[in-house]
Amino acid sequence: MAQDISMKNAISIPARIHLLPAKDAPYVVILRRKPSKCFRVIRWNTIRDTLEHGSRFQGKLYPKRCDVSYDGDWMVYLAMGSSGQTWNGICRLPYLRTVAEGTNMGTWYGGGVWTNPNRLSLNGWQPENGRVPFTLEQLKPEYGGEDLSVLYAKWQRDGWQRRGPNFGTFRKLTDTAKYTVVCEGDNGWVHQPTRQHPPLVARNLGYLEHGYTFQFTLEGHEDLLDDQVDSACWDYRGNLVYSRQGIVYKYSLANLSTGYPGSVHDLESLTPKPD
Repeated sequence: MAQDISMKNAISIPARIHLLPAKDAPYVVILRRKPSKCFRVIRWNTIRDTLEHGSRFQGKLYPKRCDVSYDGDWMVYLAMGSSGQTWNGICRLPYLRTVAEGTNMGTWYGGGVWTNPNRLSLNGWQPENGRVPFTLEQLKPEYGGEDLSVLYAKWQRDGWQRRGPNFGTFRKLTDTAKYTVVCEGDNGWVHQPTRQHPPLVARNLGYLEHGYTFQFTLEGHEDLLDDQVDSACWDYRGNLVYSRQGIVYKYSLANLSTGYPGSVHDLESLTPKPD
């Protein structure tokens, strides 16, 4: 009976989705997690509005330490297998099969960020085999060895800016089973591709149930992005793309003015079977 209840709860919890936009191409990579130890990789062409389904992986990816190349063809990632081993990979999308790979120090460091079309900065690891058609260098982590050094470097590259110097006050909760730290008062980050675009704001809420958690808001459209949104960004063509409750949405500026999305993809019903 307990196992049946657990399975029903797992089915009822919506997929968590992280979006990785390519800087110079109309691709957004979708990393979909459901159930908790199964990931799917999907490449979304936001011009053609087509989904290219790739790898299904039994284990864990660390989406905030992943990045997509400027042309949308490559991805760097940190992964943990079902037996607990961790490794870094550089792959051709939408598949996770590594072209180059290297081991990792548990879940510390790992992943990386493209700093220009031909240069990938690695977060504390080196490939042990394989070759790639771009230069590799070491990232200088400014925000520790976990997610934020990679995530914030990606945001700055893509045009996000700090709204102020206050990164918030952190308070550890002592009455929770899992390690939990609440962040209060973060000024946040803002991204506004053009003057015609409303500012997209991300604020750090702390290290919560699913790791570092951000609240996204769109100024002038406060009812659009609520606290159920997992990830939000602007794509290469200035479309707002975001994920909520296992569904991904795309809004052009014209769509924002009408209040109706230009594209919706429901990814809740994908099968969990891993490759």
